[in-house]
Amino acid sequence: MPISNTLLKTLEITMDTIFKASGTDIRIHGRENVPHHPVLYVVNHFTRMETFLMPYIIRKSIGKYPISLAFKDFFTGRMGEFMERVGAVSTTDPNRDAILVGSLLTDRHPVIIFPEGQMIKDKKIVEKGKFMVYNTGIRRPPHTGAARLALISQLTREKIRRFMKKGDMSRVRAYAAHYGFSESDLDQILSRETYIVPVNITYFPIRARENAIQKLAERLAGELSDRFREELEVEGTIVTGGVDIDINFGPPLPAGRYLSSRKEFRRVLDDDALYIDPAELRDLRFLKKLTVGMMQDYMAGIYGMTTVNHDHIFSYILSRYRKKRIDENDFKNRAFLAVNRLLTTGIRNYHTSLERKQYYLLTDDYHDKYQDFIETATSDGLITLRDGVITKNARRFTRLYDFHSVRQDNIVEVLKNEIEPLEHFTREIDRIMRRPRFLIRRRIRKHFIRLDNQLFENDYRKHYIEGESKPPEIGRPFLLPRFFGRRGVILVHGYMAAPEEIRPLAEYLHGKGYVVYGARLRGHGTAPEDLATKKWKKWYDSVSRGYIIMKNSVPAFAVAGFSTGAGIALLQAANKPGRFRGVISINAPLRLQNISSRLSSAVVLWNKFLGKLRVSRGRMEYVTNEPENRHINYFRNPVSGVNELGKLMKEVEDSLERLTDPVLVIQGSDDPVVNPVSGLEIFERLGTKKKQIFRVFSNRHGILRGRESEQVFSRVRDFLKEIFGA
Repeated sequence: MPISNTLLKTLEITMDTIFKASGTDIRIHGRENVPHHPVLYVVNHFTRMETFLMPYIIRKSIGKYPISLAFKDFFTGRMGEFMERVGAVSTTDPNRDAILVGSLLTDRHPVIIFPEGQMIKDKKIVEKGKFMVYNTGIRRPPHTGAARLALISQLTREKIRRFMKKGDMSRVRAYAAHYGFSESDLDQILSRETYIVPVNITYFPIRARENAIQKLAERLAGELSDRFREELEVEGTIVTGGVDIDINFGPPLPAGRYLSSRKEFRRVLDDDALYIDPAELRDLRFLKKLTVGMMQDYMAGIYGMTTVNHDHIFSYILSRYRKKRIDENDFKNRAFLAVNRLLTTGIRNYHTSLERKQYYLLTDDYHDKYQDFIETATSDGLITLRDGVITKNARRFTRLYDFHSVRQDNIVEVLKNEIEPLEHFTREIDRIMRRPRFLIRRRIRKHFIRLDNQLFENDYRKHYIEGESKPPEIGRPFLLPRFFGRRGVILVHGYMAAPEEIRPLAEYLHGKGYVVYGARLRGHGTAPEDLATKKWKKWYDSVSRGYIIMKNSVPAFAVAGFSTGAGIALLQAANKPGRFRGVISINAPLRLQNISSRLSSAVVLWNKFLGKLRVSRGRMEYVTNEPENRHINYFRNPVSGVNELGKLMKEVEDSLERLTDPVLVIQGSDDPVVNPVSGLEIFERLGTKKKQIFRVFSNRHGILRGRESEQVFSRVRDFLKEIFGA
């Protein structure tokens, strides 16, 4: 085969450059599954680029350059010359089988075959429990050619072995002449076995969009056919759009295992006929049966390795909704449960983004994978999203799509089809979809209540200090429920404090008919050493979990915080516009009274410097704290915690203009901890026009307890009545 090493190297450099420039991330999995034997790779076929992508991947990751079977239409003119020089064999080449079997005998080159026989644009590969592919208006089984080539190569190998044992070298030389090997290759040929290795390629995300490659083609070629334009919109976006490409090599299938179990195989071996031409073996009845079984095995291997991603889950769930109108929160809840279930089903092939904390999907902060999916489905006219309700375009979800345009017309259908072969996973999603909405809400609520308590118990157990840590009931987060409650409030405590700090206000509001959740900021309610290790984003996440609990408890709720908790409450509302009925900020810090707080970042850097030098003397890791509520607050304040508080205050300050919900700002007049100017600055910076400010005359910071608490509680009650309309 006239393969050009120079051309191959040029192609490799070109593809390296393209993928690097576009930000394409190619991730190889299961490389260890490829045996040191002749290998026939069977690969799923979704785009034309796989014809070039797979040889490139195998050469780079396995170290061998493969030859591949390619559609006859590629082999015309200069294109045909190019294809031959990069190792492609035409489907109509009369020597096709001899070339491919010869490579599998000698291991000169691995072989690539796409068993579907064509691109599967709709990714519909399973029908009534069987593997079927679309072809010229009908569904047919995948080709068995790959299985046939693997079995014939192994059977031929065994025939050569049998003739050598008999000393019949003339017949061995006949095989050598037909398949292009020499007698010196015999030891290697006989010491190897042919294997089929299933390969799955999954792209994420898949989008049909105008792109630079399509525009260049239109400029050079003029008007493009609809089919060619569709292919360029999909494949050009994959190449230029920074797509993640997961390539999974599956467990190998040894051809010898399939042959050895058949009596007919023994009879063929004992027959002195040469069977030198693959065409002679093609019509053997027992071989036909074996090829079908082997095809089913490698097709299951290919499509059982689909790398599941967010788009798959969103698409499957969206398709399974029977109703046209879908509550967005319910959609997210079911998607979250599906992701959780995926991680416990034993499926190992899933996108790396699913390894991250999935509760961000439920917090209603910006979630890039969800937002991109919704924007795509909306721009494609598949759904609309308004006021928290997703409305499916029923006509688009019930019509039959043209095979060659489905990637443009309904990518949701394509993505849903792609994971249908993962039956054990899709059955789990179907179970989730059958559950009524109230049970889904209850399950989510219980999950996060349990999670918050587990986090507290683990932190408390890990950081407990005898004589310094407070009793666990001080630091434990709490829920004060009400049967058939319709209104709720999330309460957030302050820095170095614990949920017990806000319990008086919680019980007061609960008595007024509200469901209340008292969140615990991570690092609090345990020991200062715990707080010293926590970033401010962990505090934010703690309130986000409370948000999920409350969202699945009542239809409408507000968020209120004291001190640092007030800053987090404001930031939550800024990041979740329209999700809260209102926000209550009590003594939120934008400025602190103690000048030493402004030195915290420098002290942290100094401590890190000394740490790198492994010097313990001279570090200033904690400062003494004299709290008002000694049964709640820490007595030592970690410098790193003060530094994180400074970062949080800057984040809050920058976010205030984005806040559109009604806000009540309460500020103590002579607060000794928070500079009282903070309240007015917050009020003035707020983007909302529905804002109020209330000044409490007090020389104490902790105005949720003691003589000032009554007027604070009363003002909070009035504000809640106003925003809830009751």
